[in-house]
Amino acid sequence: MPDLLKPDIAPEVHRREITLPPEGQLLDWDVLFGRPAPRAIEIGTGNGFFLACEAARLPDWTFIGVEREPLYYYKMARRIARAKLDNVRTWRGEALDLLRRVPPGSLDRFYCYFSDPWPKRRHRRRRVYNQDFPPLIEQLLAPAGEVWFKTDADFYFNLTVTLFRRRGGWDLLDVGRLPLPDPARGEVISNFERKAREAGREVWGFRARRGEGRLLPRTG
Repeated sequence: MPDLLKPDIAPEVHRREITLPPEGQLLDWDVLFGRPAPRAIEIGTGNGFFLACEAARLPDWTFIGVEREPLYYYKMARRIARAKLDNVRTWRGEALDLLRRVPPGSLDRFYCYFSDPWPKRRHRRRRVYNQDFPPLIEQLLAPAGEVWFKTDADFYFNLTVTLFRRRGGWDLLDVGRLPLPDPARGEVISNFERKAREAGREVWGFRARRGEGRLLPRTG
């Protein structure tokens, strides 16, 4: 969609875009970024503010940002390009198409912040977090890898916690209502979270990693 990119920034955007390998083949992270490094994926980047801040905060990490909506994708891609973040690659499309090409055991962190909760019953299969998600992501995570989840929909939070609990073998940390991110601790507030809080909505979340099935609420 060239109308969404100005000529001066288009080459930098395209340089960071991923071309997926054919079905049945896997991404090579080290070739993609030119170096071995911790690896993270954010699904549903929106305008890319969180991704850009997190990638700048963690320059030794490598990131793939995934967004399917063209308008938001190109906002994100422009932001990454203008910030000259060479530790970020981008993909416009369905998250599952990319995740199917991630090598097993290669992912250190998976961010999913404020994905569409699809509240209507007939749309529930469109959610990122459905019954198929925990078995998929547990194949992709490295042994110490984590899933980071946030939402402003309390019913979606409860459903997602239940999915991981039923799957078993996941420790859930910092579970519950989340405080405002603290910049002094390197925490980043996304554009969507800022708007949600300004509108008076509470934010819920957790971190998940493979473990003994413990549920550890947030303290303090």
